[in-house]
Amino acid sequence: MTRLTARQYGRRSTLAMIVYVALMLLVWPQVRSTAELSTKVLLALVPVLPMLYVIWLMARRILGSDELEQRTHLIGLGAATGASAVFSLVCGFLAAARVFELESVAMLLFWVFPVQMFCYGGVRWWAARRYGSDAGCDDEDGMPNYLRFGIVGVLFAIAAWWGWSRAMEATGLGVLAGMACAFLAFALLFAVRRWRRRGDPRAET
Repeated sequence: MTRLTARQYGRRSTLAMIVYVALMLLVWPQVRSTAELSTKVLLALVPVLPMLYVIWLMARRILGSDELEQRTHLIGLGAATGASAVFSLVCGFLAAARVFELESVAMLLFWVFPVQMFCYGGVRWWAARRYGSDAGCDDEDGMPNYLRFGIVGVLFAIAAWWGWSRAMEATGLGVLAGMACAFLAFALLFAVRRWRRRGDPRAET
């Protein structure tokens, strides 16, 4: 299996996120208006497909990396698994105690995957720094991280605005708005970090 370059990984993952947003806008609103169970299940699961593709891209990138990078990925994935497990456990107990309504529980379940991915990215960056590497730096042939996260964040923000203007149901709208805020926050962090690195004479050029 050939290793994906940063440019290939960035383009394909960004395209997958665009497809995900489009499916959330065009397919997801039809779920509740569909009476047939098989059709409802199909429509509900269609937006999962581009996310499965992103996971496959990540797995392919990890398998093609060297031993040090694989170690940092393993540390990040281990911490992310623990964080998402604790998040799910807490939400499960609160739901069992009827603190949340059913619709709120569904929205919380949507956040398990983002929590896992953001925790994975943050811990992996920390592990790379600990071993003298820098997982957060921009590859020479890749799109800058702040730009990649910013584009996806803007897409989710546009989708959230469009859903709000079309009176989209609260669960889907909350997911889109939350994802927009999360991606834009990470874009800001990467932009500030990039600016600080450029101002540091010790940073590599």
